[in-house]
Formats: sequence, C-alpha cells, structure tokens
Amino acid sequence: MENVYFKSVTVESAYPGKRQNISSVGTAVEFLLNEWPGKRGKLHGLARQACLEALDGTVSGDMARSAFLEAATEANIYVENTSWVHY
Repeated sequence: MENVYFKSVTVESAYPGKRQNISSVGTAVEFLLNEWPGKRGKLHGLARQACLEALDGTVSGDMARSAFLEAATEANIYVENTSWVHY
C-alpha cells in the first residue's frame, strides 16, 4: 500500500469549530473510518471504497479525492474556499 497525495480538501472535524485539511488518501481513509462527523450515506461508502482502492493502486488519487469531496459535501462538512493563515 502506498499513500497518494492530492490537493487538500478542508472539512469540519468532529470537534466543534475545528477544521481539518485532508491532503492524502491515507489521511482520507483514517478520517472516513474514525473521525467522520457527518452523515455516513451512500457517498461515504463510495469514498471509503475509492480511497482504499487508491491505496492499492487500482484507483487514481484524483478519483479518490473527488469521491471524498462528494461525500463531505453530502454530509455538509466540506469547507469551501478557505485560506489557512499561519502566524
């Protein structure tokens, strides 16, 4: 299994007011399995499957990212157009 990196997706975490940047398939799988705060609908299952297949190399990282983004949008945890400020 090889971790695949992709353009970050920002989501609301299980902790109120906290956000998390997801930028790899490995992080996405961990989030989907253990930290998902939203609805676990059909798209959640498809995202989980796509990310696991990306770790196995049978699906591209872009496809896994797209599935993760769709699931986050369905669960209303996707944070659009954010900019991270570092002090």
